Amino acid sequence: MKKSILAVLLAFVAFSAKAENGCCDKNLFNHLGVGVEVGTTGIGFNLATPIGNYVQMRAGMSFLPNIKVKDIDVDLNGAQESWDEFQAQLPVGHEYKGVGLPEELLIDGKISMTNFKLLFDLYPSKHSSFHFTAGFYAGKRQIIEAYTTNCQKNLEAITYYNNNFAPQNNLQKIGVELGDYLLEPNGSEARAYLKTSGFKPYLGIGSGRAVPRKRVSFAWDLGVQFWGTPKIFIDQPEGQVQLQDEGVGGDGGKIIKTISKITVYPCLSFRINGRIF
Repeated sequence: MKKSILAVLLAFVAFSAKAENGCCDKNLFNHLGVGVEVGTTGIGFNLATPIGNYVQMRAGMSFLPNIKVKDIDVDLNGAQESWDEFQAQLPVGHEYKGVGLPEELLIDGKISMTNFKLLFDLYPSKHSSFHFTAGFYAGKRQIIEAYTTNCQKNLEAITYYNNNFAPQNNLQKIGVELGDYLLEPNGSEARAYLKTSGFKPYLGIGSGRAVPRKRVSFAWDLGVQFWGTPKIFIDQPEGQVQLQDEGVGGDGGKIIKTISKITVYPCLSFRINGRIF
């Protein structure tokens, strides 16, 4: 994918150079524009300059501020019989003797994205506002963090069960059903992260010039980021560990389950552009 995007960008520049061959005004990097945008990638800004009359280059940042979702009710995988057997074998006085499975387990979630972007707009004619766009976004891999907020003692007991009792007795481990993944607790909490590729090629279309002919103009863009297959990681004593799809289901993980199947991210943004010189 990276090689394909690079080939497109080189083709853009070559097309521009060919189109401008023989013209007295090459229009190369002789203007500078600034843009502010809002859209599905968050809030962003960019600087732009022309590469001939047919290509404009944009470079900037986009930020999706933290979006928090609180008190999502999640389920544990069904392992009550195994838990009862575990409790029956614990000696009297053990710190986890009599500790039950959580009756209501809650998680909070945070969604955020921060990316650098380098985009090239190709215009079919010198006076066209419509353009094709190719380029890339690059930034942090993590887009979602989910973590439990209650039942700390219960989760500590489950951690002990998973690490010391279940493997020795060939019993099913216990964890949070998060989409198609089984999220095992680490001590007093369970915490998961959804990550994508840090390098995200982009293809799209739009209308408007990043370096406007007048002082101010309006533009929009519609396209997709190719961010690969999202992956789930969890906190464990040895660090973050990637989870494998367990096919466990669970209503509390519908958002994670849906996003983890999506390999592209739709981008729709609206910009106000101004020309500095």
